[in-house]
Amino acid sequence: MGNLLTAGLRRMVKSRAFLLALLAELAYTALVVLVCWDHYAANTGSYTIESVLTAGFGLMGYLSVPSLIAAPLLCVHLGTEYSENTLHNKLIVGHTRPAVYLADLLSCAIAALGLDLLYMLLAGALCVYPVLGMTGRLLTASPGQLLAWIAVGLLARAAWASAVTLTATVLGSRTSAAVAGLLLAVGASLVCSFGFHELEYLSRHLDAANREIRLALWQLILDALPTGQYLQVSRLDTPSLWRLPLLSLAVAAGSTGIGAALFQRKDLR
Repeated sequence: MGNLLTAGLRRMVKSRAFLLALLAELAYTALVVLVCWDHYAANTGSYTIESVLTAGFGLMGYLSVPSLIAAPLLCVHLGTEYSENTLHNKLIVGHTRPAVYLADLLSCAIAALGLDLLYMLLAGALCVYPVLGMTGRLLTASPGQLLAWIAVGLLARAAWASAVTLTATVLGSRTSAAVAGLLLAVGASLVCSFGFHELEYLSRHLDAANREIRLALWQLILDALPTGQYLQVSRLDTPSLWRLPLLSLAVAAGSTGIGAALFQRKDLR
């Protein structure tokens, strides 16, 4: 499977979709860095490194811009695999269907995680000076807490990549997969945005009907959705941090199992 994974990553990196995704990620990084430096110059901000780094999972805690960047890349890559009979050719030369599916899933996860790590390396390095100038310190949270947030966000990204791979497997078309990937990212962000507003409303209105049930339900939805997890990380507010990795693993395992089963029965001719 190593050869399949290497070949898949090589094709993805050479594609125009990857170049566009890389440029978009760099543009998003530049936006965050410029905002940080602007607040430093105007002496109006109090950024910390954890807020800068976790912005790589979501903008202002509501919009997952990195997902909007990565979704078309992954879906176009997987859709091209189907449209150009690449998957069929892999089977002809002797690779098994589970190995082919897992290699594609891993290549998508590595690409998505790579974009996240690129953002954190660049934004973290370029914002150290203004952060120190604004607050006199880099972190307000402990280093362990920051590492836990980053680990949870990256694991949620891997779970999200497995769900995107499942979506592309079901659709099998480059165009429809790309559109579905974008709709999936936007739809999940909208659901999470509504969920955050609902939690804020219920926290202020103690006499709301079925308050405890609604609080638990919306928190579970936000914890179960990968988008909800990394938006919580971007807000630096993870009340159920302990269960987030478990739910990400469950989503990844479920998506991988369903996707592999569907791929096993898919007609690739």
